[in-house]
Parts: sequence; C-alpha cells; structure tokens
Amino acid sequence: MAEFIVTEAFGGAGEEGEIKVFEAVKAAYAGEEALGFWKYPLVTKVTVREPDILIADPELGIIVIEVKSLPLDMIGAVTGYRWELTRPYYGKQQLNPYEQARRQAQALGELAVRKSGLTQLATRATVAVPLITREAWDNRFGALLSDVPMLFADQMTPARLRRALEMTPPVRYGEPLGDEDWLSLRRALGTSGSVPKRQVRYLQAPLESRRKIDLIARTARHLHAFDLQQELIAKTIPPGPQRIRGIAGSGKTVLLAQKAANMHLRHPDWNIALVFFSRSLYDQIKFQVNHWLKQATNGEVTLETAQHRLRILHAWGSKDQPGFYRTLATQIGAEPLTVANTPDASPTAKLLFACKALLDDAKATGRSLQIFDAVLIDEGQDLVHEEAALSFEEKQAFYWMAYQSLRPVARDALLDTGEPEARRLIWAYDEAQSLNTLTIPTTRALFGEAGAQVFGAGVTYKGGIKKSEIMNRCYRTPGPVLLAAHALGMGLLREEGMLAGLTNKKDWTAIGYEVEGRFLSGSQVTLTRSPANSPNPLAQFTDEPLVTFEHYPDRRAELKALMHSIQRDLSEGGLQPSRHLLVVVPGLEWQPYNLQREVFQTLRAAGISVYLPGNKDVNVPKQKWPNTDPNGFWRDGAVTVSPVTQAKGNEADVVYVVGLDHIAAQEDSIKLRNQLFVGISRSRGWVHLSGCGMQGKTLTAEIERVIAAGDTLNFTYRQPKRQLDDVE
Repeated sequence: MAEFIVTEAFGGAGEEGEIKVFEAVKAAYAGEEALGFWKYPLVTKVTVREPDILIADPELGIIVIEVKSLPLDMIGAVTGYRWELTRPYYGKQQLNPYEQARRQAQALGELAVRKSGLTQLATRATVAVPLITREAWDNRFGALLSDVPMLFADQMTPARLRRALEMTPPVRYGEPLGDEDWLSLRRALGTSGSVPKRQVRYLQAPLESRRKIDLIARTARHLHAFDLQQELIAKTIPPGPQRIRGIAGSGKTVLLAQKAANMHLRHPDWNIALVFFSRSLYDQIKFQVNHWLKQATNGEVTLETAQHRLRILHAWGSKDQPGFYRTLATQIGAEPLTVANTPDASPTAKLLFACKALLDDAKATGRSLQIFDAVLIDEGQDLVHEEAALSFEEKQAFYWMAYQSLRPVARDALLDTGEPEARRLIWAYDEAQSLNTLTIPTTRALFGEAGAQVFGAGVTYKGGIKKSEIMNRCYRTPGPVLLAAHALGMGLLREEGMLAGLTNKKDWTAIGYEVEGRFLSGSQVTLTRSPANSPNPLAQFTDEPLVTFEHYPDRRAELKALMHSIQRDLSEGGLQPSRHLLVVVPGLEWQPYNLQREVFQTLRAAGISVYLPGNKDVNVPKQKWPNTDPNGFWRDGAVTVSPVTQAKGNEADVVYVVGLDHIAAQEDSIKLRNQLFVGISRSRGWVHLSGCGMQGKTLTAEIERVIAAGDTLNFTYRQPKRQLDDVE
C-alpha cells in the first residue's frame, strides 16, 4: 500500500500546481506499493535544496520530480536543460530544473545504496509543469521536448502519469527490487535505517552461543522495519503546536532531535530550541542532533555550524551552561534565579517557581520573551506540577513561558484555514515516567481555558500533519520487560486493585496492547503485547527469563548477591561495565543516595570500578563542586550506579533495580511506582529486581505474580486513583 508523507504543510497562494502534481502522484500509486515524500529532508551543496517530490517504487527505484508551476509565456527559450525566462522567477532569469532534479536523484541514490547495499538501485529524475500541456509545449518548442524528461498538465491522470514515469530515462540504471530489497530501500529512506548503529563486539559469534554479549550482538544486528509514524513525527514541520505522547523506549528523544535538525535545514533563519529536563541527557541529545544534521547534508552541516540558530538547552541552565529559562531571563534583563535562591522543593517545583517569577516580571515590565520560531520539549512530564501556587494565571508556568518565547507563525504558513494565532511549541512526554508530579501534560492541563486558543480546532493541520501523535512501538525494551514495567508501575496485579493506568480499551490499544474484556469494576481484563509493537527480538534468542526477582534477609546479603551477579556478567557474560550494565536505586528523599553509597562501597570492595552520575572521577564517593560533571552519566570501564531521577532517558543491556524494600514500605505510592517503571524500562535486555526484608510483603507477592504471568496479563479491573487516559 502506498504511503505518502507531507513534511511541511503546503498549498498556499502560488502552490496550486504543486498540489496538483502531488495529488496526481498519490492517485497514480493508490493501492500500489510505493513510498512518497513532499520535500524529503536532503540538503547538500550538490542538491541545493530538498527534492519537491520523492517516490520510492519497487519497479522503478527512486524517482525525483521537480515541480515548476510556470505559465508557458514565462519560458522564453529552451537550450538543452536550461530555460531562459521572460521575467524573473524568485529572482532568477534562468532555470535548470532537470539538472537540479538529476543531482537530487543521484545524491538520494548514493545515500540509499550506502545504507542498504542495493548496488542495482535505479534512479530517475523528471520535471513537472502542471500549468502547461504537452501540445502547447510542442507548438512552442518542438523537438526540444526530448532533451528534458517532463510531466505535463494533461499527463496528471493515474494511467498517463505512471506511463510517463516508466518512460523516464534513468539517471542511474538498475533492476526491479525483490521483496527483501524493497524493505531495505524503505529502511534506508526512513529513520530506522539511519539511526546511529550500536557498536557491539563479537558480531561474528556463533548462533548457538548463549553468552549475553553474543545475544546482545544478535539483537543489535536486527533490522527494524520502516515505521510510518516515526517518519510522520521526525520529518514533518507543523505550522503550530504538536503534542507527542510516547511510551518508554519509543524513540521520542531521537525523533525530536531529527525533527529539530530538519527544521533547521529547511529554515536556517529560524531560532530553534530543543529543551530537556535531565542534565544527563545533554551529550546524548547533542550527539543525536549532530548525527541527523550530518545525515541530511552528507556531513556538510554540523551542530557546531548550526548552533547559532539551533540551541540545545537544559530547561534551567547554569552559569557555566546556557539553559532555556536563563536565556529568556537574560532576554528581558531579569536576574536569573538559581537553585539556591528558590524555595526548598523538588527540582521541578524549583524550576517552575523561577518560571512563574519570570512571567510575572515580563508582565509587569511589558517586555517580550519572543525570540524563538520553534521550541521542542523532551521529557515534558517533568516540567509540570499540580501545586496551584506554581501556576501562572491557571497555566503551567514552564509551558506558558515556552509559548510566550515563540514568535507567532506567519499567516501564510497556516494556509488561511481559520486557525487562531499559532506558535510552534512541540512537546513529547510519557506520563508513566513522571517522578515529581501526578499532572499529565495534556493541552488542557497545560494551558487551562487558553488550551483551545493554543491548539485550535480540529485534529490535523491542512496538508494532514497531526496536532497530536501517540507512539505505541517500543524499540528499546523487550516486550516481556515492558509488560512487567507497566504491570508493576501501575499496580495492575495488586490485591487491592490498580493504582494508576488506562481505563478503556482504546487507550491501551493506542500504546500497543491487545485487549480482551471490559473496563467495568470487577470485570476481568487481559493484556498482551504484540511483537509488532515490541520489535526487540532478544526474547526469541534465549530461554533465560528477562525479568527476575530475589529478596534477601538483609541489605548485606542483597548487595553481596548483586556483586557476584555483576562479576558473572563481566566474566562469563562478556559484558563491559559501562553502558552494558546499570544499577538503579529507587527511593524518596535521602533513601536513594544512602543506598547508592552502600552499593558503591560493596562493588569497590570487590574491585569493580564504579561511577556515580554527576561526578568528575570514577571510583570516588559523591563529589562536590568543582570536582563535578553535572552532565555525566557514563564512564568507560565503570559500572554506573544511579538514582532513578538521574537514570531517566538512559539505557543499558542489563539493569539491576536494587532496594525494592523502599517501594514495598509504601507500595501504594504512585511516585515510587513510577520510579519502578522508569528503572525497569531503562533495559534493552535483562532486568534483575531485588530487595531485603520483603518476606511476606504484599509487593513481594505482586512481583512474583507479574513474573509468573509471562507475556499475558490477566487482572481484575478496579477504578484507579490516577487515570492516564488520553483526554485530548
């Protein structure tokens, strides 16, 4: 089935011809296998700009169509590929549209071959003139027609257009693609074929090997299929706000980074901010944005050359590192607040206090915060709070500050659809990973009564770009592990009933589950997770359980077992300490830091190198400024031991969540349950849960029930304390 992606809304004044050609292409491929893009993001010195229309066809290969909506009287003469114009067209007196399309087709072909290995991939290029008929062209230019492959206004019917494309001479000769090669081409043009590949040793390990490093290597070799939703999120530029709700491991950070890079390449004059909450994500996000800039420009544009317009900003910032809040405070001449001079509270509450104060200051002085053309927010669930005192005029302070920092979108970008004033505020979140608040960042929760004005009417913009996306595929975490994470995070198998969760079949289906039963109090509900929505294949390669749980009489016994297990992973499993292994410690207030210290001491006593996030050095207890690295999370050769709050956004192949007795002591705490979910969902492979003094605890029996349930979860539905339904 043909799939077409419009990367930016078009169809305004002067673009009627472009719409005509694109709609004709879609009609010509209706019901057929094809992949099409309006403005595929590829901008190099050779291609100059993005191709107007890109078609991937299993029979014809890659086709680039350059659209020129010119009336015939504007073309004075044609010499070879060059057109002489009778009046300027966007300031030009000469055009060479076929040469531009040919270069774009050549560059796309080289890109696809490099990423897919399809050495027999054909490419074609043609020029569409939707305002000129073939007869009119012939009457004026005669035999010169043959010099440029063209599509005319009277060839816009499905049969004629397909025939014209088939008759277009190749730029690069090739062969029709078989089924596997066609899937490879789709991957090469999509996000799944361009994500930075993990470097895993022992890639030539025998298939029968059951060492963890070899199983990880086999998993890393697995090729994910083309994901249409990923392309719709990463490659589109909405003419207004957009909400992205994605489960853990769905790739929200990767897609936002790609989206920000594509925005910059399409609109290099825009000021763009990509904002995040966890400082440990800083290097990861910079790496991703740099990767996608280089990917779309053949290495010609990097974050270093783009950062005067494309800013990667921590939500708060510090004196030694620019942040979103501090940038806006400086803009209006306000003295930025620091962590030290805000009231004692959670990190989120401190930030929101500062944001509210800045909004009050801007309102009192009449100074404008508008400096950005697009703001993209990752980890959106960590930038809200339920406390009314932290809101600004019944709006969430951080989001309203971000909204106020944006310049309104030009009316022509809205295509005169009657939308209210729009601003490009794009936020991604997973409410299950919220650690400091129970507020869900829906439009209504963020903007109150102003929500309708911010988002406008309808669910899509003109051209088809959605105002809201829900991501249901989890690429990072294997299905059995994600199922356990949701079950324990929401308390689905608690004897007293679930604590939090979705309360209808539609929303469970939207995040990738198959559902049987009715959501009526006392009714039985069955959840299963399909392999299509959890494509990590590790469970297919091993009979070893991916989720285990052990409890011990005391902490010393628990940590001794942890130490022995890590030693086995390093020796027998062949794993590396850093990035393969991660130890996560949950708890409230001082609990995680005390336990982090105990784990550190136990592992160091056994000669295992340890890194504590935020430290400058390895194998030392928690360091204080200036011997710190606030962005640090990994160090080569050392096992990271982290509180849940710092682990968010990171991942490892084997995750140890220790100290579950902290959760057992308050097993009905939704915040602690969210910590448990975050800890488990950091895993790309195995999760080992442990605690001490948990004999006879209700959480102990619950965990054992979840593990015994395997890949199918049956529970008795009761109304939860916290509903996570999508209420937009």
